[in-house]
Amino acid sequence: MQTLRSIVYVAWLYGALLVLGVLFLPTLFLPRRVVRKGMEWWAVAARWGLKWICGVRTEYRGLDRLPQGPCIIAPKHQCMYDTIAPFEWLKDPAFVLKKELMILPILGWYSWKADMIAIDRGGALKTMKALTKKARQVAADGRQLIIFPEGTRGAPGDPPDYKPGVAAIYKELGLPCVPVALNTGLCWPASGFQRTPGLIVFEVLPPIEPGLDRKTFMTRLEDDIETATNRLIVEGRAEQSARNAA
Repeated sequence: MQTLRSIVYVAWLYGALLVLGVLFLPTLFLPRRVVRKGMEWWAVAARWGLKWICGVRTEYRGLDRLPQGPCIIAPKHQCMYDTIAPFEWLKDPAFVLKKELMILPILGWYSWKADMIAIDRGGALKTMKALTKKARQVAADGRQLIIFPEGTRGAPGDPPDYKPGVAAIYKELGLPCVPVALNTGLCWPASGFQRTPGLIVFEVLPPIEPGLDRKTFMTRLEDDIETATNRLIVEGRAEQSARNAA
């Protein structure tokens, strides 16, 4: 039965994307904030479908910790939902994403209009220079820059693999960096369509002040995210165990 629910959810998720993508087509010629509303609606649809189709609840914690102005958001990354849900609780985010996503129908169009930062992950120094230049513009516009410190998705419990790119951006921009812990992979795997009932939590952690040296910053970022993420994984697994026992 859960497999069927998962299939229905995938149809719901991409069906909502298609409907909203067509509905909001005229906004591609309007200011970015209008396009942003369509992305928020898709995030709401994704959360609603998870709850009512798959039995997955979503909680957002610590939102009062978000700075009012521009900042760097550094979330753990376990599944696709990590790139959708933030549109519900961030005012004007700019994701750092793979340039290949920009050629996709609908997703690519709106990512371009929303002024996301597309990078070539194989470009090394050239990519970092382009990312830094674009990140300065995002900060100047008062937006939140979202960069996944590990660069790619991993399953709950996988060994952490933090990349140096986030430290370079942190040093260059001189902005607070907000770690985000989560346990999304318990209910929504990094690959595949199966959705497992349970509790998904996104927890905004206390911001890391600007000005720390690279080693201190990276150590604190990893410790903060991993400690909180492990706690959320334990909480999520307990919720799933209790559900299975009922």
